[in-house]
Amino acid sequence: MSDFLLFLGRFHVVVLHLPIGMVLLTAIVYWLSRSARYKSLQQVLPVLWACTAVSALVTVVLGLLHFGEGGFSGPSASAHRLWGIVFALGTQLVCFLSYFKVTAYQRWGGALCAALLIAVTITGHYGGNLTHGPTYLVEYAPQSIRHLAGLNERRAPVTDLALVDPWHDVIAPILQSRCGSCHNSDKQRGQLDLSSLDALLVGGESGAVVLPGNAEGSDFYKRVTLPASHENFMPAEGKTPLTQEQVQILGWWIDAGLPAETSVSALSVDEETAALLSVELGLSPVPVMVAAENYQAVPEELIRQMVVSGWLVRPLSRDSNGLSVSINAIGQPASRDMLVLLNQAGASMVQLNLTSTGLNDELLAVLTDMPVLENLNLSNNGITDAGLDTLAGFKNLNVLNLYGNSAITAAGLEKLTSLESLAVIYLWGTSISEEAMLSLQTSRPDLEIHGQALPR
Repeated sequence: MSDFLLFLGRFHVVVLHLPIGMVLLTAIVYWLSRSARYKSLQQVLPVLWACTAVSALVTVVLGLLHFGEGGFSGPSASAHRLWGIVFALGTQLVCFLSYFKVTAYQRWGGALCAALLIAVTITGHYGGNLTHGPTYLVEYAPQSIRHLAGLNERRAPVTDLALVDPWHDVIAPILQSRCGSCHNSDKQRGQLDLSSLDALLVGGESGAVVLPGNAEGSDFYKRVTLPASHENFMPAEGKTPLTQEQVQILGWWIDAGLPAETSVSALSVDEETAALLSVELGLSPVPVMVAAENYQAVPEELIRQMVVSGWLVRPLSRDSNGLSVSINAIGQPASRDMLVLLNQAGASMVQLNLTSTGLNDELLAVLTDMPVLENLNLSNNGITDAGLDTLAGFKNLNVLNLYGNSAITAAGLEKLTSLESLAVIYLWGTSISEEAMLSLQTSRPDLEIHGQALPR
């Protein structure tokens, strides 16, 4: 289908209320004209039916063009299309009868008028499902009606943060309110459905959108953290974006491994995240403002150079000079010049994601000035034991991901024992043995180790 036809199809959402208003007006005039007092209104009914028929036909044609754009699936989409066509054909029939078969019109007009009102109501209902999701209408209905609609019981209001389920009570409501109008079981822009955790894990037309344990590498997280003016920013089309706090919660949830069917009390949740969750759930009477660290401000020109060279640069929050940096395109190699720019911003570099950037020991050694770095992701690179010497100087490092660096052995791990601030380390895909991990766990019981064959 040509772009021009797709352009026309978008006007379906502009004109769709016109036939609804016309059929309501015409029905009112029709019923009034049946009384002796307003009998004169019968003279305008053929014109009103003609306007209703034309507006319905135009709306259906534009709707079919819009449907051809793709992204519409499920029973609501098919039902909306079917009932829209039925309604449009019905208006053509009544219009024809009012002009050319007056006797039949007078006999069947009332029944046909009622049938059209029913048809337009059903059409509008399924159209609303496409816009707001298939459960929108009955979301707050009594439980008996929810059962008839095939929905589970509504979750009890949250009163205790410790008992909160991260997916059901926090993430799912955020996605429903901010993303549900375009990514539900009936309307799947980019073939992405966010109405359930299983659907989210399936991903969209480009594959997986969330990578458990890796928010910075997750396409979904990247899109909601892009500048609002960026063409790939989500949600699109002027819809209300996630708040900064909701973005932070989403990032925490992905980094935590997409926890569901569990409780906050069973997870390791820091005070800042707990405060954000409490505010999002309405458990705190006023927003809890988390004090920003006093990081150095990075010159705008340096940030511009970093972005131009291929880095995705974001502030930790609106009130912080701290930076979170990752490669703009997954799999793009990081050159020495790119790493030099990172080093120049090291005084404010708090989070750094270097996943799949082609790093080796020599390139990693460029990063010598990272005094405030807390979270470093080096997964899927060519780092060896020798390269870990560089990390010994990162005294503030809290989370380290070495996944997929197969040349790292237990000898390299020994070099990291001096990092007293290190709290979490990921060792999958390395050559570090189970025995070495157990030995490290014994010497550092406070350290959270994630690696193959490590007992839980």
